[in-house]
Amino acid sequence: MIALFKFILFIFGVFFIAIVWIAYAFYKQIRRKVQRFKPEDWTDNHHTTKNTIIDRRSSEQRKKQVIGDDEGEYVDFTISDKKGTEKDN
Repeated sequence: MIALFKFILFIFGVFFIAIVWIAYAFYKQIRRKVQRFKPEDWTDNHHTTKNTIIDRRSSEQRKKQVIGDDEGEYVDFTISDKKGTEKDN
């Protein structure tokens, strides 16, 4: 009777360990997928010998408008009739 109890306990232990192992493997797989699609953690895995610019700002700072709408970024072009740079000798 004790041998049967030990055998049943062994079977339950093996099943428990198998279930924990499967759950852990599933958890790791889900975590890898989540990390893969996180845009702030995207990095290039290639190596280069050139200078590289790495932008570690948050996405809010990257999307922030640098020049405000009320500030003039462009100048309107006007044609002038004056010839102010020429000198008569």
